[in-house]
Amino acid sequence: MSEAHTENLPPLAVVVVNWNGRHDLEDCFRTLHDTGYPGLRIIMVDNGSEDDSIAWTEAHYPEVEIMPTGSNLRWAGGNNYALRRLRDESYPGHILLLNNDTLVPEGSLRRLVTALEEDPSAWAATPRICFASDPSRVWYDGGRVGHYTGWIKHHGIRQLAGKLPMDSRYVDYGTGCALLLAPGLCLRIGLLDEQYHFYGEDADFSLRITAAGGRIKHVPKSLVLHKVSSSVGRQSPRRAWLRSRSHVRLLKTHWPRHWWLPLVASQAVFLAGHSAWNLWIGKPDTAFAVWKGALDELVDRPYREELKTKPGDS
Repeated sequence: MSEAHTENLPPLAVVVVNWNGRHDLEDCFRTLHDTGYPGLRIIMVDNGSEDDSIAWTEAHYPEVEIMPTGSNLRWAGGNNYALRRLRDESYPGHILLLNNDTLVPEGSLRRLVTALEEDPSAWAATPRICFASDPSRVWYDGGRVGHYTGWIKHHGIRQLAGKLPMDSRYVDYGTGCALLLAPGLCLRIGLLDEQYHFYGEDADFSLRITAAGGRIKHVPKSLVLHKVSSSVGRQSPRRAWLRSRSHVRLLKTHWPRHWWLPLVASQAVFLAGHSAWNLWIGKPDTAFAVWKGALDELVDRPYREELKTKPGDS
């Protein structure tokens, strides 16, 4: 990329929500610092950490802006905290929502911002995301939404990145792990919905983008590495309950009632599969929680305090 092109890059702010994530911050901030993006603004929203995240960041990365919330606002609330501040100061640039357990290779931010900047129909953009433990395998290569089934999944998960196409394309949803927002997006569609206690916030936000007439562009030539296990994780009953609730909330919010007949059938299969898996691995409490979360959301049962997300779960 030419020096002239580099100098013409628009302003970019990266928002990193953190809760007791000191062990991940070094890799995240180091790679952001080394990306070479001119004038990059890095913001850490600290959700009431009890470790030394704030002190360590102040000592080692004084250029990082720290926004302490004083409590755990979860993923959506933490990001909204920064988005409101940026909105109030009329920040003119792009905003990247980025997990703290990520690494950003040099050039990735330039490619992602340039792709979004050159496409006025796109209101958000996502990079290809690979496993940090195995960068040859994909964790996210675009998000799919089954409009009749209600199934939401990552394209290309666990596939070899070298066998997947590199052309940019439009996708149904962008993962909140690394989601680039065009300037003024939140003025168009609002902030993230904080009523999602665990999962679903990014899918909800993406569906609101497309409903308002925008598009989400996936840019495989931009790469982010995510520190997530490549094996299928085992959920606690609380996580399974919260995840089912969030998914049903998403369906209630975005799917018209005349689609609900095929939707109910496909979701029953989906829930049955998750429940059967947990029974198979000897977790009957989690298997029960999968169904209970869905039913509790259907009848709008109030959240029980002991099942609310603990700090750091989202």
